[in-house]
Amino acid sequence: MLKSTNKNVRLLVLSQACFLASSMTLVSFAGLAGKSMADDPSYATLAMSLAVLATALSTAPMSMLMQKKSRRFGFRLGSLFGVMGGVLGAASLYIESFWLLCVAGAFMGPFQASAQYYRFAAAESVPAAEAPRAISMVLVGGLLAAVITPSITTWLNLQFSETIYMGAFVFIAGAAAMVLVPLAFFAPLDKPLSSDDATSKEKDARTLAEVARTPKFIVAVVNASLGYAMMAFVMTATPLAIQDHGFSTDIASRVIQGHVIAMFLPSLFTGSLIGRFGIFPILFCGQLLFATAFLVALAGNEVWHFSVALLALGVGWNFCFVGGSSLLTEAHRDSEKGKVQGLNEFLVFGMSAVASFAAGVILSRYGWGFVNQAAFVMLAFAAVVTSVLGGMKRAHRKKYERKTGEA
Repeated sequence: MLKSTNKNVRLLVLSQACFLASSMTLVSFAGLAGKSMADDPSYATLAMSLAVLATALSTAPMSMLMQKKSRRFGFRLGSLFGVMGGVLGAASLYIESFWLLCVAGAFMGPFQASAQYYRFAAAESVPAAEAPRAISMVLVGGLLAAVITPSITTWLNLQFSETIYMGAFVFIAGAAAMVLVPLAFFAPLDKPLSSDDATSKEKDARTLAEVARTPKFIVAVVNASLGYAMMAFVMTATPLAIQDHGFSTDIASRVIQGHVIAMFLPSLFTGSLIGRFGIFPILFCGQLLFATAFLVALAGNEVWHFSVALLALGVGWNFCFVGGSSLLTEAHRDSEKGKVQGLNEFLVFGMSAVASFAAGVILSRYGWGFVNQAAFVMLAFAAVVTSVLGGMKRAHRKKYERKTGEA
């Protein structure tokens, strides 16, 4: 827990809860809604893929907009896009238009892009030493979303039972609108700079290429982007795979609920674990949990296989995402944050867009087992990069300590 309670962090926890309630519902129902309307089941996850692609394309502009305007302005604008996405999604189901559903998915992109900066805003609201805990605490908002979302979406789907899945998209619009409530009390973070300060900061800023070549940036991006891609790849395919194996959509929703809880429950202590053991051990633990998830999924197709695999997938994502995000805050200077964070989020969601679309295609053509085998390829790459650059970092630190000792 944070040593000092910060108002902005508390408000961002609530915003995160509303955002993730919306996002969790989109993940659970976008593929099912697409499957009910698409002519080719291979395109069932297209709306979800477009949402992730639009997120990727929106991240850099949203980051630069926030640096120019303010975090609060960007968060509010993103929320409005989320409301429109939910409304269009509900309308697409009412008129049975698959392509309008895809447009609705695209509208969700700027909303999801803006919400990715909640964790960075939290880090900027506390002393640097508390940044990992602040990032971790914001993600706790996902717990509240995981607890309340399935019950509300089930109830709303019953209220709109004449149009399948419509209630879920009504909920998406409402949850996105609720983000505006805590943001009304959010304290501005950005301090105006004098012309001299601005010139000095601009001179200190490295180019994006220079930052992108640093080991810290590479490890941070690889773990955040591939961690998100592996999670999106398997999670997007899971509701469809559960349905393909003869289980109900209610079971799929409960499995996703457990997964989301596993994604965010560790946030209560991930920041503290990083403070005690360091970032790299937590990244390796996350990768080990990803491997466990894929192995369990390959072991069978019963409900418990899906449930355990998605639980391990969630905790693995948390460790890699919080660890990667914390490492990224060490990789850039304040004057570089807009472009560096924007590039990071673009890579995270660009890869996730490809992964989520590929999930539907691979599942329909090759099956659930191949989905998890393919995920191992991404995991192997992340593990090698983290091991090699982590080893270089440790070797450099030991060399520096020896020189310091000799001096």
